[in-house]
Amino acid sequence: MKQFIKRLSSVPPHVAIILVLIGIIGASGAILLLKHTETRAEALVKPRGARLERLDGNVDIAQALNQASNDQLSWADATVNAPLTVGDRIWARGASHAQIALTGRNYVRINPDTSLDMLSLADRRTQLALRSGSALFDVGELNDGELYEVATPCGAVDFTQPGLYQLGIGDDGNTTVSVLNGLAQVVGLAGSGVINKGEVLTLASQVAAQALVAHLAPDVAGNIVDDYYSYRYPNRYDHRYRSYDAYLDDPDYYDPYSHSVSYEYVTEDVPGLYDLDEYGDWQNVDGYGQCWAPRVAADWSPYRQGYWDVDDVWGPTWISSEPWGYAPYHYGRWAYVNQQRWMWVPEDCRTEAVYAPALVAFMPVQQTEIAWVPLAPGEPYVPHYYDASFAPQYLGPPQVVEQVVSVQRTYVNMSYANAVTVVPVQAFTRPINQSVIVQANPQWMQQAQPVLDPYQVESVRQLASAQERAERKQARHEMNAAMFNRPVVTSVAPVVPQVGTNAAQALQYQPVTEKQKRNKLQFENSGQVAMAQRADGVPLASAQASGQAMTEQRDQRIAALRSRLAQGDRSAKQELRQLRQEQRQQPAMAQPQTAMQQAQQAMTAKQQRRAERQQQMAQQPQATQQAQQQATTAKQQRRLERQQQMAAQQQQVAAQQAQVKAQRRAERQQVMQQQQAQQQASLKAQRRAARQQQQQQMVVQQQAQVKQQRRAERQQQAMQQQQQWQAQQQAQVKAQRRAERQQQMMQQQAAQQQQMKQQRRAERQQQAVQPQWQVQQQQQMRQQEKQQRRFERQQQMPQAQPRVYQAPAVQQSKAERKAERRKP
Repeated sequence: MKQFIKRLSSVPPHVAIILVLIGIIGASGAILLLKHTETRAEALVKPRGARLERLDGNVDIAQALNQASNDQLSWADATVNAPLTVGDRIWARGASHAQIALTGRNYVRINPDTSLDMLSLADRRTQLALRSGSALFDVGELNDGELYEVATPCGAVDFTQPGLYQLGIGDDGNTTVSVLNGLAQVVGLAGSGVINKGEVLTLASQVAAQALVAHLAPDVAGNIVDDYYSYRYPNRYDHRYRSYDAYLDDPDYYDPYSHSVSYEYVTEDVPGLYDLDEYGDWQNVDGYGQCWAPRVAADWSPYRQGYWDVDDVWGPTWISSEPWGYAPYHYGRWAYVNQQRWMWVPEDCRTEAVYAPALVAFMPVQQTEIAWVPLAPGEPYVPHYYDASFAPQYLGPPQVVEQVVSVQRTYVNMSYANAVTVVPVQAFTRPINQSVIVQANPQWMQQAQPVLDPYQVESVRQLASAQERAERKQARHEMNAAMFNRPVVTSVAPVVPQVGTNAAQALQYQPVTEKQKRNKLQFENSGQVAMAQRADGVPLASAQASGQAMTEQRDQRIAALRSRLAQGDRSAKQELRQLRQEQRQQPAMAQPQTAMQQAQQAMTAKQQRRAERQQQMAQQPQATQQAQQQATTAKQQRRLERQQQMAAQQQQVAAQQAQVKAQRRAERQQVMQQQQAQQQASLKAQRRAARQQQQQQMVVQQQAQVKQQRRAERQQQAMQQQQQWQAQQQAQVKAQRRAERQQQMMQQQAAQQQQMKQQRRAERQQQAVQPQWQVQQQQQMRQQEKQQRRFERQQQMPQAQPRVYQAPAVQQSKAERKAERRKP
């Protein structure tokens, strides 16, 4: 180091400064490259999910990945609390609405007849696609370097600041972008440009070579904001934002982040947190910190009210029917506290949110039943998605994946009888409640080996395959596939899991090249004010408003003619045919003209009128010289007046052009000043960081040592607690096994006693049915045995007197002879 400083001191000052600047720029580039690489990696390993928060009307949902074509999508009725992930497509049919919570502060409201696709939902990247209809995008939080983009057929709209934005696609294919608050950037095939607050931009065609800018009228802007907040907060909104100025003064008045208790304990990236305040309570639990307990019945258990969706790239997804049932089922863990009540432990999502389709372990039971148990705090889970063959693709380091997947664990919640949910196989994908749940068998619970991959359970895998085949047969062909096949333009390619299909073909997107991004999109400031709105609230300029009015009048006439035709009026059929022909022949709505174009048209019309008058004068016969002079004088006066008017108009046009040029020059200077200020601030920050780095090295090392010591102590404590817990679990298992063995022995003894009783009863019954002569014969035999035993005892006695003993056979023969004499 000293030699380097010594060599550096010998270098001329200007060369040293250049070298230092080159080093700083190189270090900055390396840092940005590492940051970009880290962001890319994080986006791949941290899946995100959105929440379908509210539905009004008929809203359908389909998964575009792993489908042959968009006209064979497997559509299903959407439900509240349904997670939305990459590849999902939402369609609000007819007069329907839907509200989506992307995070705790970013929301989307879908208007009627609108299609919205989830192109990419990952860390620091949100890409949506609007192919038809209109939607409002409420951006409450936008971190540095985060991409939030809405792709349209005419170009991509990137939100660069928090605010409220409205996008709409007309019947003519043009895209209208309204910036009610914030700042947006348009990235198209013809170039890029910036839209400021209070402006409306109209992009014409996919090339988007025509970009017309108008200004929002305060009343129109107030109507849009008031309509959105009336839908978003129907119980709390007091219509204060009817005044556009009131909204601009305090746009965060209704932000739930400022008054919700749940945001204090969980990161704002998790959607649906404010529902927890209404349906439960937060409590401090020893060992877990702040936990949330739902207000439910005493015998309630998690993952028992809802249904399973097996058509998702992330695997079987739990969709709860409980109004608060989104965040607690896709983030954190569940703990049975004091064996009294279930409580949700946010755990990892207090600082970082990683979406999971369901945090449970599945257990292979019988072929006719499926069981699952919620994961407890501390039990690991690795995010993963599935390809077309249902093979898991884990998103994490290989050593972590190997440890989590291969190690067999004893899950804590399995020791509680009300934790395991068992249902018949046919009820797995149907609504699940207490009526379909089967009582768990304690014997197979002890022998079961839970797995984190649900498709390792054969019955779950078969259900997924069967549902996939059924959905292909039941596709809704009546939907307009051309609308979903309409390609959209994105600034960058979306981050999509490699599920075995072409994502660009399935999701129909086209990224913009770097060369096209560098081009500057030419905006034409029409100077008009958007004072009218479409039926869905999208602003209209004056020319568009007149065209819209004509279209509405034509639609009203068509509706009246149809009613007359339905009543039997045949004359209405011809008029209806003519109106439809006019509608087909009518050109697209004319774009609003600029002030310069209007002035040029006026000058051209005046020149044509002047040429016509000169031609007429040349053709007229000359009457008298005096009349000719008078006419010449009058013409010269009129010509002079016209020239003065034209000069005044030209001055006005030139003034307007100069004003536009001055505005553009001021904008360019402002941008250059901002860039210079940012560069200077960056250089100052880098120099300050370089000076502080040397001073903080010792402090950082000391802090690292202290952290390592504390980490070692915490690890030791955790190991001790784990050992104690394992010892307790082993003791409980041994006690249970001992009790089972005792119970088995008692059952065996009882069975033996019962068997002996049955044998004795059988002997008595057999004796009761035997014939009398057999009974007598048995009695004689018993008497003979008694005499034999008596004789043997007498022989064993030493002092016994000998006596004559008659053998039993002799006695038996005498008895037989007596019986023969008695016979007749």
